[in-house]
Amino acid sequence: MIASRLNVYKDTYQLAKLLMSLQTNFARQYKYTLGNSLQKVSLELFDYLQMANMFKMERTEYLNAFVVKFELLKTLYRLACDMKQIKTRRQAEICILIESIGRQVTAWKNSPVKKPRPQ
Repeated sequence: MIASRLNVYKDTYQLAKLLMSLQTNFARQYKYTLGNSLQKVSLELFDYLQMANMFKMERTEYLNAFVVKFELLKTLYRLACDMKQIKTRRQAEICILIESIGRQVTAWKNSPVKKPRPQ
């Protein structure tokens, strides 16, 4: 299956798109540090989703790496909120996506890996 068809991929895409659009409104002192970090980490998540989808036997490793990056993203997001760089109405939208992505990755990580069939 192509990773871009997965719901978790679609939600991660929506989250990355939202975070990228918000950077333009960051204050100058945060735009190129916190804003760039948010963008970079959100884009790195796609690598782990793609690898988890392609390499089924190493899926847990890639999903664990995803979780580590995702936790970093959540920390950066919280920091941006605390620094008043993200408006309250956007925070709710982002929180819903973060919650959904977290649940989907946890469920995917806990699902059994099917062994490839011998040919």
